Amino acid sequence: MKIALYASLLMLLFLSGCATKQEISSSETYVITIKNKQIALSDTGFINQGKDYTNVQIFSVGSVLFNLEIMGSNICLDGRCMDKLAFNQQFFQEEHYAELMQEIIAKQPIYEGKNLHQTSNGFEQELEFPNSHLVYKVEGQNLAFRDTKNGILLRLKPLQ
Repeated sequence: MKIALYASLLMLLFLSGCATKQEISSSETYVITIKNKQIALSDTGFINQGKDYTNVQIFSVGSVLFNLEIMGSNICLDGRCMDKLAFNQQFFQEEHYAELMQEIIAKQPIYEGKNLHQTSNGFEQELEFPNSHLVYKVEGQNLAFRDTKNGILLRLKPLQ
């Protein structure tokens, strides 16, 4: 009996040591729409950011439907982690470059600002590649990213 208790305590200590809590410096609520070949969601969500950490969560009726974490050189989707290029291949059906998702969520220009057009309240970019056609717009706190060739949509609208 004592052995089982000690083994359980040791296992609990070991498992709790593996989970690292990330410090969040900002948290914003949005209506988040994500559509690709594997996912089609549109609901209330949070974007939490900290030092070298970004987390996007979509909730419905109190349950997490989508949980994306960007940490260092990895992106984890619903607990399954991979390097950023592998994630891009799976999510965007195109490798693109490692920081693409992070730049989109941060509402920064993509592809080093290629074809960047400033607007009165933000910017827009339209980029054509052999396997993708990207249309990316940031207007204030609103964001829309589309890949018309691959049927991909990411949209953020602040929750009012």
